[in-house]
Amino acid sequence: DALSEMSSAIFNDEVMKARLSSRVYARFKEALVTGAPTSEEDQKAIAEAIFKWARELGAVSFAHWFFPMRGGSGAYGSMCGACKFDTMIDLDWSSHEATKPFHACLPYERLFQGETDGSSFPNGGLRATHTAAAFTTWDRSSPCFVMDKVLRIPCAFVTHLGACIDDKTPLLRSNDAVNKQGLRLLKNIKIGTDAKAIHS
Repeated sequence: DALSEMSSAIFNDEVMKARLSSRVYARFKEALVTGAPTSEEDQKAIAEAIFKWARELGAVSFAHWFFPMRGGSGAYGSMCGACKFDTMIDLDWSSHEATKPFHACLPYERLFQGETDGSSFPNGGLRATHTAAAFTTWDRSSPCFVMDKVLRIPCAFVTHLGACIDDKTPLLRSNDAVNKQGLRLLKNIKIGTDAKAIHS
């Protein structure tokens, strides 16, 4: 039943540790503490591991899941948040054919970052067409999960210029500010000077 199956389709720390090499796992966890970007090599390894795991759970597509700042959560029906869906396929760019074949995969670039139309969300006024795009980026501190054959990737949502137009980005930026100033405070009062992060 639903209770016995809850939390069983989440790419959580336990699953990540089992699916990734120890080095990739350690670097990913360290990046969560320091805020450092994930290297392209590690992005590829993580995307491949998540793709294999999600396919085992029956996923055929993926969605960047975000929470735009607009009435009713910006969602249709009773859904919580908004999703930008993609199918788990990509063209085989190594082919020399004019009409390239496609294959099942999860391109690492589209796991970590996506693009959607931002013109329908609050934006502080009219914008030029080329700046109407908005971008989603995986919040690496929130694990991906599979529901209804869709790999859902929790994301932050920002404009072309980096302004937040969602409910999550202000929280993430607040956490970063508390962490930065908290570490600065500890250093100045000479307590916990070896701390790497402050959790609020």
